[in-house]
Amino acid sequence: MKNYWRLLNHAGVARVLFSQLLARFPYGMVSIAFVIQIQHSYHSYALAGLVIGAETVGVGISGPVLGRWLSRFGVRRVLLVCALTSATAIIVIAFVHLPTFILVVLAGFAGALSPPVQAAARTTYPNLIAEEHHAVLFGLDATLQEVIWIIGPIVATLLASQLAPELAMVTVAVVLVLGIFWFLSNPEVTRTRFDRPNGRLGGVLKNPVVLASAVMGFLLVGSFAGVEVGVVGVFTHDRAMAGLVISTFSVGSIIGGLMFSQINQTKKSFAVYSAILTVGFGLTMVAPTNPVWLSICLIVAGLGVAPFLGMLAAVISFSLSSSDTSEAFGWVNTGQMVGYSLAAAVTGVLIDAISAPAALLVSVAFAFATFSVAVATISVTPQLPGQNRKRHAKQNP
Repeated sequence: MKNYWRLLNHAGVARVLFSQLLARFPYGMVSIAFVIQIQHSYHSYALAGLVIGAETVGVGISGPVLGRWLSRFGVRRVLLVCALTSATAIIVIAFVHLPTFILVVLAGFAGALSPPVQAAARTTYPNLIAEEHHAVLFGLDATLQEVIWIIGPIVATLLASQLAPELAMVTVAVVLVLGIFWFLSNPEVTRTRFDRPNGRLGGVLKNPVVLASAVMGFLLVGSFAGVEVGVVGVFTHDRAMAGLVISTFSVGSIIGGLMFSQINQTKKSFAVYSAILTVGFGLTMVAPTNPVWLSICLIVAGLGVAPFLGMLAAVISFSLSSSDTSEAFGWVNTGQMVGYSLAAAVTGVLIDAISAPAALLVSVAFAFATFSVAVATISVTPQLPGQNRKRHAKQNP
């Protein structure tokens, strides 16, 4: 933990880290808020699912484009315009009863203009600290983001059920705008130079590191969908239990992030973390309907998540010039969105065709595929600089 406290004491690190966390906090609320609001207003879970799908597709499509726009138009202009426009669309959905087609299009529009906070923050981080601390900072970022997925759904559910569905939607919009203003108030962010990319859109995918990262992100996050949808299916008559079991996955991720992200990462770290994930998911098949056993397994699986995602970001930052990192982060985010959506669809089919426990096999399959790609791409994975290695190098020139 000393490494983390030392890191947070660097000028600007804590402010940038926590302000971007607030700006991204609505992402943990928006799906639940949309489902409850649409079902309340339109009395249709099918429509709610369609709206969420449109919003997710919008986020996935726009990621690389908005990443490039950070360089072209500037971080302040892009984030402010996106935040205000997306927040307005969310509020309109909350209070205006729209025709179905317009509702779905507006949800897609809100998703497409979700501010690229993550790309902006992760492009800023390397300017805050020395290179040997980058992997630790990216790991801490990935660890803290799990708080979004633990607290966000709880807050959205409480606001919508205890007060009003519209209040949950308004909270999403307000927190989004406030978070963006706080993030942009940091001089470290506004001073960061987002160099214009030299190539065309998609050119960064020719870099084997970016391509491998996008593929691994696609498979890794796809594995999350299998277990989340599958657990809901297993405990379909006890949603509270389902939510509790799923939350243990994030708890495991936080523990893993705090344990592993502060140690030096190697070229084989992706394989190690995805192996932990695969073992944890695989063990769920022993007793897939036992909530205690599932919780233990998901804690084990989660140990590899935050370190994996943190290293994924660090590898891209280390491998690319500042002119390409924003777009690269956009492509990785798009891969993750597509992976989750595809896996969720496959999981739903398995639940209907076979059984809810069978859906957990999707997580096992996607996790093993992540491990396979991680092993296959060890040769292209860069060796990240680390505190211990740098200290050793200074002692032994």
